[in-house]
Amino acid sequence: MMNTAINKSIVTLYNLEVIQHGDMALLKTLLSPNFINHSAMPGMPAGMDGLIYFFSEILHAAFSDLRVEIKDMLAEGNSVATRKEITGKHTGELMGIPATGKQITIKVIDILTLKDGMISAHSGENNFAGVIQSLQE
Repeated sequence: MMNTAINKSIVTLYNLEVIQHGDMALLKTLLSPNFINHSAMPGMPAGMDGLIYFFSEILHAAFSDLRVEIKDMLAEGNSVATRKEITGKHTGELMGIPATGKQITIKVIDILTLKDGMISAHSGENNFAGVIQSLQE
């Protein structure tokens, strides 16, 4: 029997320490060795390496003052869903777009699957493509 309170605490840690603060060493301890990202960006590896690359080389390289605000968190069985907003300031190059200084908000709905206290899978939807487009305007 999975403890949904423990799963929610792991997902909270993932959001605040990994996404917001960029702690990739912690990420490596939270993801199971066979982790799969069902929502990996096109051309991006679907395992742990792709997630590390996205957070460190794209998100944290392009945006400063990152904040994650979890608006809703629901847990059932071995899955935890979050609806959240990631905010930051565009202070570094993003996919060829020079820093604009614009404030951005990435709206995300994620479902993380946990097994034996580790994150084994991710699925999600976000408006990142729209954020990129807004930086080009």
